[in-house]
Amino acid sequence: MSNINLLPWRDAVRAGQKKQFLIWLTLACVVTVAVMLAVNSWVHQQIARQQERNQLLQTETARLDLVLGEIRHIKTQRAQLLERMLLIESFQQRRNLSVRLFNQLPELVPPGVYLSSVNVAGSSIDVVGKTEAYTRVASMIRQIEDSGWLTEPRVSSIFASDTRPIALSQFSMLFRIADATAGGTR
Repeated sequence: MSNINLLPWRDAVRAGQKKQFLIWLTLACVVTVAVMLAVNSWVHQQIARQQERNQLLQTETARLDLVLGEIRHIKTQRAQLLERMLLIESFQQRRNLSVRLFNQLPELVPPGVYLSSVNVAGSSIDVVGKTEAYTRVASMIRQIEDSGWLTEPRVSSIFASDTRPIALSQFSMLFRIADATAGGTR
């Protein structure tokens, strides 16, 4: 037994094991590369799909921005229309104010009081005139308070005038319209 040389058989087994190892190593490398390519392909598909979603979101966002711009434009138009409607409504409420004022002014002004100017500014009425006696102006104030649609009569100034042959006192009076709708309802 001492003559048997086992080295070539061991070399053959080692060569077979080495060959088998290289085959398994090559196979593992191929499988690894295939898995890496598959994962890389899957990641690129996910990226492409997400980019498509992002593009869809961007186009929808741009479309919604246009819609929001139109809505803002419509809201400003609506506000302008409401403003115009309120203006027209206030004009309609106040359109009969002058007629009503001039119709009732003779009832409010007692004999002996002479008006020289009547100015209407908003809901305020400024009256300038002359009177024979202060009591007539006081009577006019009471009639304005009793009218129901005119309020807050105040005499701004009253003073004696030098006009002859009849001595008349000049006065200035300010009063208000009771409410905005009173001018057109009665």
